[in-house]
Amino acid sequence: MVPTLHRLPFRATLRLLALLIVSWTGLAHAQATFVGGTADNFALPTEPVSPSAGLLTWIANNYAYAGSRPYDQTGIDRYFATTLAGLKRAGTTCGGTLRITVRNGDSNDSLNLWFTDGNGNRLGSPNPIAWSNYLSSLGVPLNTTGTIVLDLASLPGIIDGINTYGFLDILVQDDSAVDSLSLSLTRCKSDVYIKDNLADVGAEPGTYGPSGIWSSPDIRVCQTAGCSGTQNPLFGQTNYIYVKLRNTGPNAPLPSSPVTGTLHLYRTLSGGGSTWNGDWVYIGSTTVTVPGATNVNDFLEVVVPWSSVPAPGHYCLLARWDSPTSDPMTFPELVPSNTVDNTIRNNNIAWRNVNVVRLTPTRPTEAFDFRVRNLLKDRTSLADLQVRIPGGASFISRGQVLLQLEPGLWQSWGKRGEGFEIIGEGVVRIVNPSGARLAGLQLTPDGSQIVKVSFSANAGAAPEPFEVQVVQYSEAPAAPGRVTDVGGVTYQITVGPDDK
Repeated sequence: MVPTLHRLPFRATLRLLALLIVSWTGLAHAQATFVGGTADNFALPTEPVSPSAGLLTWIANNYAYAGSRPYDQTGIDRYFATTLAGLKRAGTTCGGTLRITVRNGDSNDSLNLWFTDGNGNRLGSPNPIAWSNYLSSLGVPLNTTGTIVLDLASLPGIIDGINTYGFLDILVQDDSAVDSLSLSLTRCKSDVYIKDNLADVGAEPGTYGPSGIWSSPDIRVCQTAGCSGTQNPLFGQTNYIYVKLRNTGPNAPLPSSPVTGTLHLYRTLSGGGSTWNGDWVYIGSTTVTVPGATNVNDFLEVVVPWSSVPAPGHYCLLARWDSPTSDPMTFPELVPSNTVDNTIRNNNIAWRNVNVVRLTPTRPTEAFDFRVRNLLKDRTSLADLQVRIPGGASFISRGQVLLQLEPGLWQSWGKRGEGFEIIGEGVVRIVNPSGARLAGLQLTPDGSQIVKVSFSANAGAAPEPFEVQVVQYSEAPAAPGRVTDVGGVTYQITVGPDDK
């Protein structure tokens, strides 16, 4: 039951003073502490309170006499009222603790928290935000002194009110005294992440099963600024890389706090395995502040110009969000290390290796270089090359996929695997609509070789979309003796008429 405020006569004159102490207790769990009064067991002289004009108006409108008692003043028939202001200086608040030491002077006296506007009206919509309870119910019996400790996050609406209004009204009825109080607010943390795939929610490390993490939907390329969708970059001009930064990761429950950091972008040859940081070439960066988020769908899309496409061709892109003091990498990026491992472990990193394939009557075939990289420096690595057909219609039933291996890779391969047929020296055709796997490839130490991937189809009257993935499985320093997914390329294929 919410206690009823009662009216008893009193008179008071007071001085107003807002006392603020801010203390930061760590970057990940920053706290701001606001205090009033001195913890001196009601010793005189008294200390002043700081009620807002609106709170004083509310008292005048709802009580027989206006005003408030100061800290340490005992006796009857006076409200204690104070306002803790400037609470937004702590940033967005996710939690808080109020400690208040009181002397209970009446069995029906209560502690009250709310928010009052300048006209003395209690704030909140559709109903005023307010919390109240009897001092005796809060563990301070009649005619005793005790300290009440409240977890504000457990009190409906109070944290939201602090974030909305930036202050908190504290009122104690009216035969009871207050020695001192402190309010410690926990600042919301930040956790920016970039999706590795559509299902990614920022978990570290991620669990992806058979889904590749090298086709981030949050990274896209435009040949001209402001395009929709994604395109292949063009050589000889400035392209634009767009990255969505989501301040909604699981390490910072909503709402999150704004955070400043730098988005770095890198490129490497299109293909499978890659080593951080030797295989990656720097493109550019931008420093941004990602706003605090209140909704899981909130994001900030950032653009970085790309004026250094080195040659015609296709490239992998790597995005790294770097905010070492506020949102650091959870797992260190060792040098050298496997890019897949770093991307799985850190939600600050995302990898996009997507080629857009457009097959038309005038261009019925397109071919792409796929680099197969040995992540082991000192010995030959076992490797498989898999062609995946993720759900939906199979391009293999509509067109043709050929893989052409370099002579050294071809000659060392035992021609093992499934879902393909050999149609010439160094060339295999994928025949299984569900995909194929070339098993037992031999990669030279610390080397890379090229597999040319070709797509061809006869275009129909209407555009048809397909997707094919080529994935490298090989040994890695962290997993010697077994082949694991170390990277791949998603080919987004459209078969249809020429553009008009």
